[in-house]
Amino acid sequence: MAGPDGNGKKDLEVGEVTLRTFQTRMQKLLDELKGSPAEHTKIGEQKITPDAYGTGFAAATELHGAYDKVRTRLEELTKIFGETIEAMGIRAQIADKGYEGVDEEERQRFAAIQKSVEKDQNKYHGSEGRGAPRSEQPATPTQGTADTGGFS
Repeated sequence: MAGPDGNGKKDLEVGEVTLRTFQTRMQKLLDELKGSPAEHTKIGEQKITPDAYGTGFAAATELHGAYDKVRTRLEELTKIFGETIEAMGIRAQIADKGYEGVDEEERQRFAAIQKSVEKDQNKYHGSEGRGAPRSEQPATPTQGTADTGGFS
């Protein structure tokens, strides 16, 4: 429930220093990620040619395909991780200053990150997302459920 000024619950008190400290930590993590070999663009540069696994047999081709698939997904996940850290920093600003108190550019970036994460989630987990209730019913046993000790 929003408070009278639209900045969240009236009784929610979060110290300004705490939010600024959190935001500073998030920015530091983001900066460290950007400069490291784990940055999504650097992961994308780390490629192995199919010949590195050998030539002339199907297992080498399959191994290269699996490696490439994992590397691509790792690149995507690293990008999402960096964006999530960035979004947490923006969210800390919003919690501190209110939505209207944050620059329009920051609000647009926050919305873009949300769309990016939703797109990735839909790509891998469908529009319902992970943890969505399953539509199929559990199988109903056709025989009695008593324990027979392995004998019928």
